[in-house]
Amino acid sequence: MLTPEELEQKRQELEQKRRLKRERRRRRMMLYGIAIILSILLGIGTAYYTYNKGIRFSQDIHSRTPVEQTDSEKAVHPEPVNILVLGIDERPEDPGRTDTMILASIDPVKKQVALISLPRDTRVRIPGRRGYDRLNAAHVYGGPELAMAAVSEFLEIPVDYYVRINFDGFEKLIDILGGVEIDVEQRMKYDDYAGNLHIDLYPGRQVLNGADALAYVRFRSDGLGDISLIDPAKGEYGGRIVRQQKFINALIQKVVQPATISKLPSLALQLHECVTTNLPVTKMISLALHLRDLDSGSVVTAVLPGTGDTVNGVAYWVPNEDATRVMVDRLIRGLEPVTIQVLNGSGAAGAAGHAAERLREQGFPVLDVRDAQRFGYRQTEVIVTPDRWDVGAQIAQLFDAKIVDRESVENPAWGDRQYDVMVIVGENFSPSQF
Repeated sequence: MLTPEELEQKRQELEQKRRLKRERRRRRMMLYGIAIILSILLGIGTAYYTYNKGIRFSQDIHSRTPVEQTDSEKAVHPEPVNILVLGIDERPEDPGRTDTMILASIDPVKKQVALISLPRDTRVRIPGRRGYDRLNAAHVYGGPELAMAAVSEFLEIPVDYYVRINFDGFEKLIDILGGVEIDVEQRMKYDDYAGNLHIDLYPGRQVLNGADALAYVRFRSDGLGDISLIDPAKGEYGGRIVRQQKFINALIQKVVQPATISKLPSLALQLHECVTTNLPVTKMISLALHLRDLDSGSVVTAVLPGTGDTVNGVAYWVPNEDATRVMVDRLIRGLEPVTIQVLNGSGAAGAAGHAAERLREQGFPVLDVRDAQRFGYRQTEVIVTPDRWDVGAQIAQLFDAKIVDRESVENPAWGDRQYDVMVIVGENFSPSQF
């Protein structure tokens, strides 16, 4: 018979084993969770991000000398990881084109995830191919490896990993979760017998099962297609991406619920045959451990800025290069945002508003528009702080303006705050020149 001390020791040992078992189970759940989150990103599609906050242009990052880290430093402070997630429309005897492409940029240290949706008709150069092509053709020509290379070359960032899921996997994911509640905003009716796609949804709040959820995120027969630039001044997009943004937000909320945890092992088993990736298990575990406290508020969605256009008889999504650079700098490279104010110094009605609209179209974030302290500026001036000289130089070139060091101006501030760049619109500015 054991003494009270021995019984207490046995109880503590048993409790320690239980804690270790719970911790191992929690780590497995986090690993499953990372795989599921990546799978979710694959199946949902594009989303949009409105440039209503400051974003800064950066100097050429390739001119900087990288500092090498030791293996121990990398383990403690892992570098951001860029993963290309691919939603594939697989067909017999066909490698399948990517119906959905999302770049997931994960910063394990900051515990942040940026999801940049890449429209499938984006006009790019595909490595090893002549001329321009649609981005989704890269997977047909060379599988996920060529798709990664195309995105890497286009955005000028490293893309080393991919996760690929087919439509069956997306449907299974939603069904195992018990469906996702969404407010369907309009009647959605579409039939493509050749592609075996049938959409038949009625408006109203409802819980969508896997098949209906896939139909909801794929529907684009509303006159706006995959993506359309609705408001160039504000950088707002419409079409399928608006619905997909709603769905991704609803789905993330569903996944982070405690009741979902018990379903993760079943999800992992069900999706095993539907998901392929080159992401090493060790990398998954590392991401899982660093992102264990991730919540939906740490996930930012964006869409590749651009406009729909026809080039040489082919319909493309033509990227806005300046706005794309701004987006990549802010969301992937993590550079500090710039603040811009536009002032009417000419006295012409609407001059500052027109100038601000042009800047926003080029990807520059304008935070404030108002009259200057006085009128009569004959030439447009760009007043800039020394550390934002690169941004000021680009804006000055855009408006054929004079660039001025803010330190040489007696009272550059106008309003409630200081701005990195102040554009004072002069009489030489004409909206018609753009």
